[in-house]
Amino acid sequence: MIMRRPRTLVEQIKTSLNKAGGDALAKMVYETKVQDGSTLLTTIHHRQTPLFLMQGIVHAGVTWQSEAVFQQQVGNPIEHVDIPAADNTTGVYAGAKVKRAPHPQAAAAWLKFIRSAKSISIFRSYGFKPYQESTSK
Repeated sequence: MIMRRPRTLVEQIKTSLNKAGGDALAKMVYETKVQDGSTLLTTIHHRQTPLFLMQGIVHAGVTWQSEAVFQQQVGNPIEHVDIPAADNTTGVYAGAKVKRAPHPQAAAAWLKFIRSAKSISIFRSYGFKPYQESTSK
């Protein structure tokens, strides 16, 4: 079976809800609870979730692990709960140099840096992991 990778946080959350509780759970959260006002969806950016938590607007929320870790590191009163691997959905980020980029040397330097041990160490501190190509097809 081929599954399309989720592209947005909303798609990743829906995929994880489906893994954890099936279509009924995803429908409950994204349809029923949105309609009755007990689920609030962010409209601008994933950083709204921690802000809503700190303002007391919501009691819990889903956001990128890196955002939750960042908020804890800067001292905001945020706690995070790891989603079990079997129920979680992982996003994959990519970098590329654009053809005819106005600053090709800068693009190449950036790509070299994001693959470096120093960069990977920085990314790890926010919960990111280096990409490992799957051996299963």
